[in-house]
Amino acid sequence: MKDDYGREQDASRFTALLCKARNDAGKSQHYMAVGLGVSKKTIQNWERGVTFPDITQYTAWFKLLGLDPLHYLTVSDSADSDEDRQLEEQLIMLIRRSSAFEKRELLYLMAGKHGSSWYSLLQMFTTHCHTTMQSRVTAARLILENYEMEAETDELVLPDEITPDLTTLKRAITQGKQAAQKKENGYI
Repeated sequence: MKDDYGREQDASRFTALLCKARNDAGKSQHYMAVGLGVSKKTIQNWERGVTFPDITQYTAWFKLLGLDPLHYLTVSDSADSDEDRQLEEQLIMLIRRSSAFEKRELLYLMAGKHGSSWYSLLQMFTTHCHTTMQSRVTAARLILENYEMEAETDELVLPDEITPDLTTLKRAITQGKQAAQKKENGYI
């Protein structure tokens, strides 16, 4: 278990990461507040470590800046630091910022009795993210339609386990379609 000093260091790294990304993109706190639909005070609190964005807001932060969050999460802050340890700390930080439901979903994907190995699922998700937005939307529509049909006919695998947030999936399909029509590779 991490002590308070360790948590304080994580918070400090997280706030530095947000500030660095915003400064790298040359954007103001006001710009971020307007773009994320929060107050400037909220942005200031995030950057000072008083409060923290949730995982959706964190993702939106980088989308608004037009930056890849993975770059900021994997950049080592010292020459002698161990890359694996750094990556682990960044993952732990992201998990801490996730909601309880998101943590349960992640645990289900990694260790659930759904019949697929975590590594296989990870490869499927990684491959999915490398395809065009049009391909991703097509795959998501097929998955949604199959889920709805199997739910209607009581054929779902482990229906009492973690259930997907279909509202978010439907919104993602709509936003993905709009992004594909604009020839964009992402959406929030």
